[in-house]
Amino acid sequence: MNKIKFGIIGFGRIGKRHFGHIKNFGQIEAICDIDNKQFCGDDLGSCRTYTSINDFLKNEKNQIDVVSICTPNGLHAEHSILALKNGFHVLCEKPMALNRYDAGKMIQTAEEFNRRLFIVKQNRYNPPVVAVKDLIDTGKLGRI
Repeated sequence: MNKIKFGIIGFGRIGKRHFGHIKNFGQIEAICDIDNKQFCGDDLGSCRTYTSINDFLKNEKNQIDVVSICTPNGLHAEHSILALKNGFHVLCEKPMALNRYDAGKMIQTAEEFNRRLFIVKQNRYNPPVVAVKDLIDTGKLGRI
């Protein structure tokens, strides 16, 4: 079975977390971050790196199935819309956007270009969720 090919835009803490999980379940093809120092110290293998989102989107067209948007929150909508318009499916970190208008524009663009838009909404590593799970697992909370 062919693995899904991913690219990551934004390679800070969250981008590196995506990188680790994608390596386990998909195939990482390319990474983009404006700070090329972000690429140091990581075993990127044959992963292509970019410091320009426009170069990334132009050069990776037809090479990547899904782009993970891991940039700062205020850029999620702009970067997701750019990727969708360039023919990529998008996996966007939370928050989806900073306002309702931008979130709607993201959805509208995905529909217009017949692409899938996924938003990360997991909370399993948040400290309160981990604490409640531990209470349940150890039987200290009982049945809910």
